[in-house]
Amino acid sequence: MNHPTTRRRAIVQSLATLGATALPAGLTHAQAQDYPNRTIRIIVPFAPGGPSDLISRLVAQKLTDSLKQPVIIENKPGASGIVGADLVAKAPPDGYTLLVINQLLVQVSALYAKVPFDPVADFIPLTDIFSSPLWLAVNTAKTNATTMKDFVAQVKSQPKTHSYASVGAGSIGSLYGFKLNEVAGTDMVHVPYRGAGPTVQALLSGEVSASFVDYATLKAHVGSGKVRALAVSAPVRSPWTPEVPTFTEQGFPGFEAFSWVGFFTTAKTPTPIVQKITDEITKAVKQPDIVAKLNELALDQGAMPRDKFAAMVNADYTRWGAVIKASGMKLE
Repeated sequence: MNHPTTRRRAIVQSLATLGATALPAGLTHAQAQDYPNRTIRIIVPFAPGGPSDLISRLVAQKLTDSLKQPVIIENKPGASGIVGADLVAKAPPDGYTLLVINQLLVQVSALYAKVPFDPVADFIPLTDIFSSPLWLAVNTAKTNATTMKDFVAQVKSQPKTHSYASVGAGSIGSLYGFKLNEVAGTDMVHVPYRGAGPTVQALLSGEVSASFVDYATLKAHVGSGKVRALAVSAPVRSPWTPEVPTFTEQGFPGFEAFSWVGFFTTAKTPTPIVQKITDEITKAVKQPDIVAKLNELALDQGAMPRDKFAAMVNADYTRWGAVIKASGMKLE
């Protein structure tokens, strides 16, 4: 399922101009035209099995077929994506090492005291492969609220009682919980978990009252009666849950954001190579079997034009840096 145009426009704040990149030393124009002539590595800085890994593997197979060269996935998890991203930042700028990562790439410099790369200067954004807003879901045994205003009122009336789960400190879910506390005057305690599975289990069991989660994680449990989605962090209602209003509709503006996953490569990679691999990734993401898998996972298809993806990445770098700074959150 494609993004409605209005949702794209709401996220993309401005267009980034990507100028022509000079060929790096030792790489001739003939070599650039001959790209690729050997194996391409896609670094996924997360453990195998998640949506980023799964969709990356499907794209890798499409690229292997279209480019007539092996395209392989290497999982390099660790330190909120820093381990894998650093490999790509320091790789030769020749298009043979690609990175698949989410918005953590632009958040880590604010979350950590020291990061071994510049998330803007050391990478070239290519395109996104999928994205998803987040839903604020609540445990129905913890609250009978059916709207954001009801939920906020209940949390305020029961101080030091409610908590919210996230997939880890520094995640969008953790930051949005902080933001909700700040704008609504609530005092929910953040409880970080290691991944989406433990997070949703904590929500289902009532260990926590609420969580900001993607619908791929949430959808299997909505019919159980144990959880209720109160709001979605998109500019317009999601086609996955047309009955769930946005935060803005309910009087809580400023929560419009998507969790995205996209392709990057090393800075100073020649423009012809950047454009060729971007074109091939874009074609792959639009293939019917990949679109069907994204729909199955309740994820929105990517393939955003390169300049718009770069603009979104840069806007998120500024946005999340400010939110993280305001939260005082720091990771070791």
